[in-house]
Amino acid sequence: MGDGMTRRTFVKLGAASLAFRAFSVGQAQPKPLRVAFVGVGGRGTLLLRTTLELPAVQVVAVCDVEPSHLERACQLVEQAQGKRPEAYGKHPYHYRDLLARDDVDCVVFATPCYWHGVMYLDAFKAGKHFYGEKPLAITVRELKLLQDARKRYPQVVAQVGFQWGAHQGRADIVRKIRDGVIGDLIEGRFYRHNSWASLSGWRGWLKKRALSGDWMVEQAVHEFNLIWWVTQTHPSAAYAVGRRNIVEPENPERDVTDFYIATLEYPNGLTVHYTHSWINPQGYTGIATHFIGTKGAADLLGCTIQLRGQNEPVRGEGEPGDTKELLQNFFDAVRAGDPTQVYCGIDNGVAASLVGLLIRKAMDEKRRVTLDELLRDDKEMPPLPPAS
Repeated sequence: MGDGMTRRTFVKLGAASLAFRAFSVGQAQPKPLRVAFVGVGGRGTLLLRTTLELPAVQVVAVCDVEPSHLERACQLVEQAQGKRPEAYGKHPYHYRDLLARDDVDCVVFATPCYWHGVMYLDAFKAGKHFYGEKPLAITVRELKLLQDARKRYPQVVAQVGFQWGAHQGRADIVRKIRDGVIGDLIEGRFYRHNSWASLSGWRGWLKKRALSGDWMVEQAVHEFNLIWWVTQTHPSAAYAVGRRNIVEPENPERDVTDFYIATLEYPNGLTVHYTHSWINPQGYTGIATHFIGTKGAADLLGCTIQLRGQNEPVRGEGEPGDTKELLQNFFDAVRAGDPTQVYCGIDNGVAASLVGLLIRKAMDEKRRVTLDELLRDDKEMPPLPPAS
């Protein structure tokens, strides 16, 4: 994808299988997949524990630059499998030695956001299937490079960690919306109201925009992926207002946004309103993911549709799903050698991060910003240590 890309040429409709397959008793077990983990902090440890519960998976290597994280992960694997995995973490780029191993079929990444783009690009280049935590990347430049890599390495299975996409009842609601059950889409009403939090116990990189992308890129991409799932369209423009220095005004190191409101304009006339904050007391927190149409409304997280003139909601049909099902879907796609089977691929990751970056630019510049303007602003890259 060249640097002269526009919004129109950027749009690419992806296909994903909505079937979840498990191995039943008596069914022939496939050859175990040899899996490596890069990043085994809080989220990475959860993914590791979940993977160790799945059938026909063998964890052969683990990488983390934090010694305590690495040792904890190695012990978990040894307890579950009876054999200690190979350990990596001598320096920040030690994961590249892991990617070069012939006995690694796929990799699960759960690292700080500013590493995502370069690590996922390295996985593509190494021909390694990968499950990568969201966001896909935190700069436009990285997103373009990853979209290019998707084209250059079509055999690589890549799943982005949007666990809400693994719920089959939700997938059914999305199908119904696309089929016109709630009519033409008029408005999206989305919010994420977090409790007041200084994040004092969290890793320092989350408080720094250059490392996390800010909350509209690091966290809100979950909601933005749902919007993409329904519309399969990028917004044409956005405007936003927000404030920093509310939660920790005394901390000069914190430069992420504590509160913002954004409006997204879509080419088909849809308008989406999104509010995101960390300033709420008990009883005022929560998440909303609603679409309003000419015939009714849909609650994506609630997996329901309410039509005008009807008392009972229409409920999404299908099994629930979250992180475990998303990982299983990834491993199934790897076994099948079919990148299109993943629930949340590179297109999902690109679309969600673009919305966050568009909102951030509009908020910073205090004006309406078009997607075409954002796509021209692609020289920034995350601050990484120099490779040895």
